[in-house]
Amino acid sequence: MADVFAGRYELIDPVGSGGNSMVWRAWDRRLGRVCAAKVLRQRHAGALLRFVREQGLRLDHPQVLSPYSWAAEDDQALLAMDLVGGGSVSSLIADFGALPVRYAAELLAQLLGALDHVHAAGLVHRDVKPANLLLEATGTGSPVLRLSDFGIALSLGEPRLTQHGAIVGTPGYVAPEALAGEPPSISQDLYAVGVTGWQLLTGEEPPATGPPPSRPPAAAAVVDADIVWRVVENLMHPEPADRTRSAKDALAALAPVLAKPLKLPALTLDGEPIEVFDQLPPLPEPYDTLATQPEPLDTPDESAPLESHPPSGSPQPNLSPGPQQPSEPTQPPEPSQSSRSTAAYRPGQASELPQPVASSSLTESTERPAGSGRRRRVVLAAASGLVLVAAAVVAVLVLDGKPPGKESPGSQQSSPPATIRTGPVTPAPNAGVKVGGTCGWQEAGNVETTTDGTRIVCRQQGSSYRWVKA
Repeated sequence: MADVFAGRYELIDPVGSGGNSMVWRAWDRRLGRVCAAKVLRQRHAGALLRFVREQGLRLDHPQVLSPYSWAAEDDQALLAMDLVGGGSVSSLIADFGALPVRYAAELLAQLLGALDHVHAAGLVHRDVKPANLLLEATGTGSPVLRLSDFGIALSLGEPRLTQHGAIVGTPGYVAPEALAGEPPSISQDLYAVGVTGWQLLTGEEPPATGPPPSRPPAAAAVVDADIVWRVVENLMHPEPADRTRSAKDALAALAPVLAKPLKLPALTLDGEPIEVFDQLPPLPEPYDTLATQPEPLDTPDESAPLESHPPSGSPQPNLSPGPQQPSEPTQPPEPSQSSRSTAAYRPGQASELPQPVASSSLTESTERPAGSGRRRRVVLAAASGLVLVAAAVVAVLVLDGKPPGKESPGSQQSSPPATIRTGPVTPAPNAGVKVGGTCGWQEAGNVETTTDGTRIVCRQQGSSYRWVKA
């Protein structure tokens, strides 16, 4: 029997570990899906604060992997996010060595697109490296990259959780000015992208101290290779003033190479096809069956307001680790992996990306098979509803002293069709909350109803949390 965290997440098996956390494959009881659960290992205030801050970094971008929920139990915390099964770019380089120029440019472009979105939100990642770039299991198709691990990310203007002068990051990817004690900046992320690009093109680990070696002389003889190398070199320039200014500028410099289609399967210099395969073991029982069960048939509730869809196909449940609601909200359908991967960094070229295989991430598809057995169940349910409505009409007529069939002409009205309502349950009115009122971070995601019947939810607004209309 798997351990259960906060009464919601069943920890199935470990799939990775970091400096202060363990990542588990877990079953989310509330949403009925498999997810990745990052559990805090060290038990001190600084690490816990980083976890709380990381769960707030919800960025709506197909190449960004950010948490969709969190929970706390005793002195431990957990972040839940999509499960990505193709390993990391670091493992890809270890398996295949130096990558072809066009394939490396594809990965660089997706990383730059993700960072452009992160930087536009006023954030600095501070730990860009191949180990934090996860891959969907797309086989020999086009790679789909997800920027992950925002544990030490910093919002510009927010207080730092480390002492001034302390160096944060991974040796080899830290910009020279950061080593000299300069405060975090977007330019330092771009330096790490340059080192990552150098690693993609050479297949080697960067030195822990000092800049990486220069490019091979033969790289200048090929036009595409020369373009990509110039982008990489400009990104990791030792002087911040001479470094590429933004991820968008670097992406524009790659445009001539990206305009050419990526030939698939991509081959290494030895002629070996590059394949991003699913590195996760099969799910044990009973999760293998639960993960493949079709979703229940839902009929929209006309009386309930539409819920906004969370970023990156990840639903937003109640974030409070408190007791369960009497009735669970209906899970909104999640976008399939194909819809996420086609939302590419190049809007005009999005259709060129092939669809990832189903095993690329263990999120469920929104498509429902049109099986005859389900249709029979729906017909039977509708018929049962009509029978109940007819019985109610007969009972009312009998109580009114009007036996069935004796109504006056024109008084007969057709019974309205039965409506199956499965929308989110509206909580009882709470006089202590109102639209625009303040709420605590521990209430983030909680849904309440005001005295006038308005459904509201606790959301982060800048540095505070307030009740807004759901």
